[in-house]
Amino acid sequence: MDEPLFGGTSRREMVLQRFASAFLVTAASATLSIALVQAVRTGVFVHALLGVCVALFAAIEVRLVSWYRRGDLEPGFRHVIAALGLAIALLCIVANLYFFTINSGL
Repeated sequence: MDEPLFGGTSRREMVLQRFASAFLVTAASATLSIALVQAVRTGVFVHALLGVCVALFAAIEVRLVSWYRRGDLEPGFRHVIAALGLAIALLCIVANLYFFTINSGL
């Protein structure tokens, strides 16, 4: 295998990247599941569309992290990847709050 273009990453960075990726995949999967259940339960299929969008954004994040780990992206992309991860986490939180408060009358 070729050497990474910009040097290797430290063990601490790799563990942090894997933890963040696992968290985002779990949060996005849960949001997608809840969105599909709400779409079937309420008959509003915009919920399913929101869940699919969250899952697609998470898939893009996972792909960027894998490219970064291989060394195909410049080190400056680390900040973009982190910002996208935070945005996806916030989107998951807001979507889940929306799904759980939509039927409670708030």
